Amino acid sequence: MKLSKMSIHNFRSFGEKETININEQTVLIGNNSSGKTTVLQALSKLFSDKQSERIIRKRDFHLPKDANPGENCKSLCIETYFEFDELETDSYGSAIPIFFEHFIISNENEKPFLRIRLESFWEDDGTVEGSIDTQIYYVLSTEDSPKEEHMHHASRRELDKIRLLYVPASRNPEKELGNSSGSMLSRMVNSINWTEEEIDSIRNQIESLNNTFLSKDSALTNINNEIQKSWGQYHKDDRFSIAALTINSTEMSSALGQINLKFSPATTEESFAVTDLGDGLRSIFYFSLVNSMLNIESLITEDISKNYDNPRFKLIPPVLTILAIEEPENHIAPHHIGKLIKRFNQLSQNNNAQVILTSHSPSMIKRIDPKNLRYLRVANINEQNQTRVLEIRLPQNNKEAYKYVKGAVQAYPELYFAKLVILGEGDSEELLLPKFFDLLDREVDSSQISVVPLGGRHINYFWELLNSLRIPHITLLDFDNERYGGGWGRIKYISQNLYEKNDEFKTWFDTKKIDLDDIGSRTFESIDSERLKNWFNELKKYNVFFSTPLDIDYLMLQHYQKYYLKNLSNGEGPSVLYTDKNGTNRRINLLTLDKSNCFELQCFEKLKNDALKATLKEKSGTGDTFTDEERELMIWYKYFFLGRSKPTTHMQFLSNLSDEELKKEIPSVFADIVTCAEELLGEN
Repeated sequence: MKLSKMSIHNFRSFGEKETININEQTVLIGNNSSGKTTVLQALSKLFSDKQSERIIRKRDFHLPKDANPGENCKSLCIETYFEFDELETDSYGSAIPIFFEHFIISNENEKPFLRIRLESFWEDDGTVEGSIDTQIYYVLSTEDSPKEEHMHHASRRELDKIRLLYVPASRNPEKELGNSSGSMLSRMVNSINWTEEEIDSIRNQIESLNNTFLSKDSALTNINNEIQKSWGQYHKDDRFSIAALTINSTEMSSALGQINLKFSPATTEESFAVTDLGDGLRSIFYFSLVNSMLNIESLITEDISKNYDNPRFKLIPPVLTILAIEEPENHIAPHHIGKLIKRFNQLSQNNNAQVILTSHSPSMIKRIDPKNLRYLRVANINEQNQTRVLEIRLPQNNKEAYKYVKGAVQAYPELYFAKLVILGEGDSEELLLPKFFDLLDREVDSSQISVVPLGGRHINYFWELLNSLRIPHITLLDFDNERYGGGWGRIKYISQNLYEKNDEFKTWFDTKKIDLDDIGSRTFESIDSERLKNWFNELKKYNVFFSTPLDIDYLMLQHYQKYYLKNLSNGEGPSVLYTDKNGTNRRINLLTLDKSNCFELQCFEKLKNDALKATLKEKSGTGDTFTDEERELMIWYKYFFLGRSKPTTHMQFLSNLSDEELKKEIPSVFADIVTCAEELLGEN
């Protein structure tokens, strides 16, 4: 038995009905106050083992903008759906006989499922809280709005067979180890079916301990005698005439109340209580304690089936425990998070357990399979702020794209929390763009902008993913003029994907009667051509920009060549071996090369041709669309970015350049992207 989905309507931040598909392990992600905790609280209203957490209050009703509590929203509904995979096995689990009579089937080809619905109604009766009527039903219909005859009252005795165990973000394991009613330990210990022999043995040992402490010659006996003597002077009632110290009562309940847990290190004899642990270890121990309880309950269930007439425990465990954990990463070192995720996943595979987590930590989310993520964000729906729940869309029919996109989003999970994502092509964009945003007074982190190097390959799938999550995005791509697939090929690639994903672009494209094949067959031309400029301007409308004429590294070198050269030490730079007029082999550095010397000029032309081939790569053009100055610059491009680490080169450059100098030569495309970002953030 497992929870397969739930729906929430008019509960707290949820307005219009939202349906959430639940897997064996589900992780709710989103920014603060997006509704993650609300989902867990909705489940608590149905299945919490604490009565106080099941009460519907006035504040639980969704409150639309400009409305008073209770106005225009006097009802809420929370529904859960459970499936029974054990029906496919030969041995049915304990859940089936409990809920069998409440099963429903949508059609003959599907498995039966269980539908449990909570309805609550608020009425203003003049009191502060108003009158709230809450009922929980089994629904024996597949209709969204079931008729009254298809709704049967669900008893608390049966509902308690499903338990939501809520683990808050601030964890207190010592509370669960105490003897207070409802603690994990007390529930287990107090449910033990002690035999008469065990009880008598424990009582005798406690009595023997008392006799030892209160022996004739003990100091404690002297204290006891003085207390008794004084009491006799103050009070003569026979009912209370004897006042005697005892180490403990011989009652089992009192003895069990003394059970406590201590940690003993292997190196010393000193022991530690749970309260002595740091926040991280206390949190990990809390999870361990929950794990232990679930394992014990499995053993109890097994014991009941074998020893039905004389079970070892009086406790009857629930058939399903939904473990709801808020922010499990709190106070825990990153390398421990992977272990936790693995343990939670193992727990969720058990027949009696299911796990729902909440998180807004990239270090946590990067370890989760995207299919188990549910993305929550507050959206403006019908002029009202409401929580929306979205699933992560990955390519379905392209195995290579699926693996790439899945790996990419796991590597850059911060994109889920961004108000704006900028898709670049590599490490250079990830390094440079935040710097220029900061330079233009739009700091990336404070604006919740994520620069993610996932552009270029499978860009259509990333657009689809971000669109499905309602996250605005900007794309910066290399134009790669005269490179294979670049130039007009790049225009075709982007246009084709926009045509499939953007209705506005599709309409414009069809109106212009543009032929994609014609675009793809065009020869290379200068980026200053009127046709290319028009296309650049058109694609800007759809938040697509290009680093021209090649890539962002070449673009930076174009604008800041002298500053990159300043970072060179003596003797550094491109060089070439040549033979002078005397037949002597010499090596000449580009910075000291004399173009008036015919031998050195030949060396320079060789450097330039080699750099052109290396820069444009295989199946490239001839470089005719580039000026002599641009072709010469390729020598330095090859030296800085094809023979060295691109990020390292850029970091060295940035460390030796002032903001004023950087701002003087800023490429226009960076300024355009910042302006576009401001517009999108304003709309968002």
